[in-house]
Amino acid sequence: MRNGFIRWGGLLLAATLAVCLAAGDARARGPVFEVAAYLLPPSSRLDESGNLSGGIVEVVGRVLSDMGYTPKFRVLPFRRCLEAMRDGTAAMMLPCVVSIERQAFMRFSDPVEYMHTVLWKVGPDPAGCWETLEDLAGLRIGVIEGYYYGPRWQETLAAGTFRVEGSIGRDPNRANFRMLVEGRVDMVVCDRRLGLFLQKEEAPLFDDVTPCPGEVGESSALCAPVSLRYFKDHGMSPDEFLGRFNALLKGRPAP
Repeated sequence: MRNGFIRWGGLLLAATLAVCLAAGDARARGPVFEVAAYLLPPSSRLDESGNLSGGIVEVVGRVLSDMGYTPKFRVLPFRRCLEAMRDGTAAMMLPCVVSIERQAFMRFSDPVEYMHTVLWKVGPDPAGCWETLEDLAGLRIGVIEGYYYGPRWQETLAAGTFRVEGSIGRDPNRANFRMLVEGRVDMVVCDRRLGLFLQKEEAPLFDDVTPCPGEVGESSALCAPVSLRYFKDHGMSPDEFLGRFNALLKGRPAP
């Protein structure tokens, strides 16, 4: 069963996983605080024991513990995380990029990490990379469905310059890399550090995949937003909560 977790086979999409904190950081158990999380290794990943771990998970989990809560993480696909935040079945989500649409139903924390999103291709030849989005004309690009890559990207996509193939599920970046090496897309969009992690973990499958210079849009701040619906239903102030959360977050090193 444990191997099944690690290899992504036969998993329930709504599996509930608790963050394992070091014994030295253990606190008195407080009220359970439900956090919807999607897999974004190495920041948010399943370890060899099937527990959710990673820099973002550990930092957020410890801040919540310091606030008197018992953090409990539900691993869901990215879109399901957003749905849980919209309908208030989760109190917090991680990690998440700020967008105007999401601000309608979430209030965002200070950044817990930054993403540097780049385009990846097969082969080391730099001639296959890009300088402007217009260079991607006619290509098929693997993306995460529902993810926001910035206004310039959205405008170029809407103009029909290139086409996208969206991946969903628990581990969409890994799925995109597989599509790339199988020739089903021409390039994929992925955070540089995340892509290097996948290369190492899946070696030699992705050894011939290369990151291109230049970021897709600006570096993206990853935050831990709270659900406005959840806080309203529980008679809590999201602004007061995030004030405490951000103050404690500043005292911890970035993952």
